[in-house]
Amino acid sequence: MGTARHTLWGWLALTVVAVGVAVTIAIRAGTGDVDPGGLALGLVGLMLATAGLYQATLSQASQDTDTAGLADRLAGHIRKREEEARQRFLGGSDRTINVEFAFLPSPAHHATGAAPRGTLEDVATYYRDLQLGRLVITGAPGAGKTVLALHLMLLLLADRAPGAPVPVRLSLSTFDPDRNKLDDWLADQLTRTYQLRPTAAAALVTDRLILPVLDGLDEMDAGETPEGGSRAAAALEAMNSYLHGTTKGQLVLTCRSSAYVALEGAELWAEDASRIDIAPVTPAATEAFVTARARKPARWEPVLNAVHAAPASPLARGLSTPWRLTVALAAYDERHPGGGWVRDPVDLLELTPQTPEQVRDHLLNLFILAAAPTGGTTAPYTQLQVRTWLAVLARYLHTNTTSAREVAGRHLSGTDLVLHELWPLTGHRRARTVHVLLTIAVWATVDLPAAVLDAWHVYATNVTLMVVGSLLTGIPPWPVPSRLETVTAGSPVARHQLVNGLVGGLFWGGLIVVVDMGNVVGLVVGLVYGSVVGLAGGATVGVGLAGVLSDVPEVRRSHGNASPRSLVRDDLVTGFATGLVVGLGFAPYYWFAGSLVVALGAVLIYMLLFGLGGGRALALLYNRLFRCGYRGALDSLFRPWRAFGPLFRTGSGPALGAAGVRYTAFLLCTRRWWSNQPLPWRLGRFLDWCCDAGLMRTAGIAYQFRHRELQDFLIRSHIHHDPPNCPSSAQGTRL
Repeated sequence: MGTARHTLWGWLALTVVAVGVAVTIAIRAGTGDVDPGGLALGLVGLMLATAGLYQATLSQASQDTDTAGLADRLAGHIRKREEEARQRFLGGSDRTINVEFAFLPSPAHHATGAAPRGTLEDVATYYRDLQLGRLVITGAPGAGKTVLALHLMLLLLADRAPGAPVPVRLSLSTFDPDRNKLDDWLADQLTRTYQLRPTAAAALVTDRLILPVLDGLDEMDAGETPEGGSRAAAALEAMNSYLHGTTKGQLVLTCRSSAYVALEGAELWAEDASRIDIAPVTPAATEAFVTARARKPARWEPVLNAVHAAPASPLARGLSTPWRLTVALAAYDERHPGGGWVRDPVDLLELTPQTPEQVRDHLLNLFILAAAPTGGTTAPYTQLQVRTWLAVLARYLHTNTTSAREVAGRHLSGTDLVLHELWPLTGHRRARTVHVLLTIAVWATVDLPAAVLDAWHVYATNVTLMVVGSLLTGIPPWPVPSRLETVTAGSPVARHQLVNGLVGGLFWGGLIVVVDMGNVVGLVVGLVYGSVVGLAGGATVGVGLAGVLSDVPEVRRSHGNASPRSLVRDDLVTGFATGLVVGLGFAPYYWFAGSLVVALGAVLIYMLLFGLGGGRALALLYNRLFRCGYRGALDSLFRPWRAFGPLFRTGSGPALGAAGVRYTAFLLCTRRWWSNQPLPWRLGRFLDWCCDAGLMRTAGIAYQFRHRELQDFLIRSHIHHDPPNCPSSAQGTRL
């Protein structure tokens, strides 16, 4: 019944479109030049031919997604990304501590096949012995939970069989169990983080070809001891309802020990899972790690001797996690540009800490200072700038966690910093308002030729229509970045994209250009011109601009070490490139009707409209009639609400360049003369530098603080700065 209704509405929409085209051409061309009857018969023939082509593609469209092949391609992409992530976690080194862990049984329904003990090196074997493949990794802050999960992922990917599940690491901070099912959230994260098509992502999750590695259950709530009504508790219930057939689905979960114990106290835990708890680093392991990674291990002998002599001292316990040992080595192995050591590890023995937490804060203070030394020229930012900007970002994430902020239907993350989604930092409306004003300003500027060539009242009418249109269509609160893609020539994907581009371009040229040009150059000339322009533009799209808002490739190609800021850059480039293609298509028409200057101006106008105007309606039409080939074009005819429905829903729909413009609006709102939360103009460049300095890391399309302890330290502590123009000294080592 539903299919019949869709077909009925599709034919009705197609009839309306055909009649509209016929009437428009007849009026513009004149009845003396065009026979309305012949035109109507021709349009009916076009409708029948289109229907036949549509039916021919139904079988191909209804085929199941090749999830096994997609999973294999995704596995290679994730392996490369997680290898880089692991190296960042380890501070650019490949040396890690072979931490030990012990199995802790749950109150009931724990895993079958769990060994009593294990180590980092044999964690893959330990995991494979679990009957249902459900594992919970717990430990103290900095114990190495994420590194252990990463190590497990890489070992599983190294000898993964074709078609086997792919481990995918995702941050739980954005999961809202009250709003989303776990399956839906997993599919959405695959789409956002790995740029899969929504249908492909959903198919992978449905077929259980994704092994979710869910990081940070303890980071879902503000307190360290979540209770029964917390988001973490609801997330655990969702994981217990995550099934694979008649059994629980595979997953890996990380959580701080204290938070997980609190949840168990509320009678909530991951059922049928093995909980392993990472043990503190022993003095022997500490010595082995320092000896392997220190530039000059002899400098650390007094500290190691003190740790061996008093393993229960605040200093020993403060150095009992891999993270803090990494921080200590980074701080005390820093060298002056001209040679010599900035700090001496022996200074640690002169401290009088009362708790391990004081040792932690002391090391984190030095760690931040070491990232931007005052005595060298390698750091492009001062210590004050680094501390101020990172503190702004840390406070924003802390606010998201403590208040469980939700803006425009999305729960804000307490760990992830996505550039084009940072705008709530300035408030719920400020950046969005500036975005709208920027868009209207661009539209009003690029339409100035209407005032010069026609009249000012024409210009005023156009601007008014633009403003009304922007209010009707809306600018999406969470713009989705577009991206240019190229594919290997001669590959099946390339051929598919080229055919789609040609057919879609021909459809666009014949249906759009001809309607607008028939009264100027005549119907026949318009048909020829529209066909040539459509084919040329379609070929350009198919071989050079393929992948923007389109169905292929299913897995976007990796850009190597590209940072998350490339999303914003690519979005703006996509908008300008799209406008260039469309503008060049119309340039001959404007040249014929006006002059070369008018034609070049038209190209510039289209570039600005697509690139900076956030042309949502234009983007939707371009996507359906030009970018998605015959499938998109026919889908627009048979089910028009798929193309035009999002125009009237502010929370969805693509907008070329909108993500880049939103990011620009956000940066405008963080200027010192407007905001008490200043950030640098080139925020992405600064965060990339922080990643190189070891203060931040990347996780998919997001930046994250290197460790949650560092993020929390920036919120609660004051950093002692070295005096200007002086090398770092003991001044920065005070507690």
